[in-house]
Amino acid sequence: MKKFKFRYESVLKMRMDAEDKVKHQLAGLIKERQNQLDALEALKGREQSYLVFIEESLRSGRAKHEMHHFSDGKKYYSDHKHVLQNRVSRLDQDIKKKQEELLEAVKSRKIMEKLKENAYRAYVEAFNEADAKLIEEVVNYKNNRTNGES
Repeated sequence: MKKFKFRYESVLKMRMDAEDKVKHQLAGLIKERQNQLDALEALKGREQSYLVFIEESLRSGRAKHEMHHFSDGKKYYSDHKHVLQNRVSRLDQDIKKKQEELLEAVKSRKIMEKLKENAYRAYVEAFNEADAKLIEEVVNYKNNRTNGES
């Protein structure tokens, strides 16, 4: 009997490749989100240092005329924090969509794998039936030969 070959092997491979592509895209989104979170934490640290600097300057009394600059600096940090938080929330939404897309890709791959398993099971059963039939024919031939000679 010939070797097992799944008829839709190319479709299965295509679905596996699509799943891998979605996985890589999801990994890229997660990495980008982590980079944005790191940038946000670094910005918060710089903002905290800036606030300490402002407080020290005001205590020493040397920066009364620079209040406008301090206000601009605080606004810069506030605006930049807001931008980074918006990016993170947008990336969270993109990640959620990509996870749903990955779920669908996994489902379609598993369907094809199940079809392949069922086809292989049918192949094995057909092979076993053919083998049993061959054995039965050999036994019958031997029995007929010995009965015919006596």
